[in-house]
Amino acid sequence: MQTSHFYSGILLLYVLNHRKLFMLSIVIPIFNQDVRSLVYTLVKQCNKLDINFQVLCFDDGSDQKYRELNKELAFKINVNYTEMPENLGRSKIRNWLGKAAYYEYILFLDGDSTIKSKDFIKKYLDYLPTDAVVYGGRQYAPKKPRAKKKVLHWKYGSKRESLSANKRKKDPYLNFQSNNFLIPERIFKKYLFDEKIDGYGYEDLQYAFDLRKNDIAIKHIDNPVIHDGLEINTAFIKKTENSINNLVALYKNDKSLTTRLTRSYDKLNDYGLLTSFEWTYRKMEEKIRKNMLSENPSISLFNMWKLHLFIEKLNVK
Repeated sequence: MQTSHFYSGILLLYVLNHRKLFMLSIVIPIFNQDVRSLVYTLVKQCNKLDINFQVLCFDDGSDQKYRELNKELAFKINVNYTEMPENLGRSKIRNWLGKAAYYEYILFLDGDSTIKSKDFIKKYLDYLPTDAVVYGGRQYAPKKPRAKKKVLHWKYGSKRESLSANKRKKDPYLNFQSNNFLIPERIFKKYLFDEKIDGYGYEDLQYAFDLRKNDIAIKHIDNPVIHDGLEINTAFIKKTENSINNLVALYKNDKSLTTRLTRSYDKLNDYGLLTSFEWTYRKMEEKIRKNMLSENPSISLFNMWKLHLFIEKLNVK
């Protein structure tokens, strides 16, 4: 019996020392978000696991009220809170965070995330060491938001982004997002986000395809965060339009970069149906626009609007 306890003790010491070998940088870009609860949850989990870690929080030009809330993070152990003098944008702020990180693995999290699992950090550590990128996933709240003007974002995100690891694995690069992923520090500093991509949209897709071109694998696991940053319908539509501008630019530069939208376009184009689609869309345009702003928007009609917008912008000389 004493021998059994002795070996159990040796095994426990080995596990604890093994974890110490995994040094983790958690990096969080902030834009008009109160990230205190997120950071404190992460710090608590890391301390419980007894690992070497740092949390880097870079504010990317938030309104003053959010800066005042988050400033207290600057006085917390293992947390670095820094305010940028101006807004850098989604790609550049991530690159700055990644370059500032100094531990061997970097965990990127969006500031509008809520940690769902009490073992969130441990689940990532279970996949170390690794030479791959590990993506944990994203979920939306199961209940429809009380604010009816936020239903479009919630419905779209729940249908298109809240995917299990098994579903994401079917197309691992297309189903990658930058909201919740772990990457070896040496790989990130070799492959940065493309800072030419302006504003919101598809910078994570471009990054995933850059990884694919360089034979960097993306592993999908079930370790999601809850996405809390729902936009009102008008703001979500505007951001979607900006993302389609980015997709058009990326598609013109590289036809091998495919999405569900570009695949739909390619099929219509291959079968000579673009004119017919546009004729149908114009007949339904008023109905579609009203529906997108309604309390019960149709994702099928929303996708139809996105495809029309892609075709329209693609043909602009």
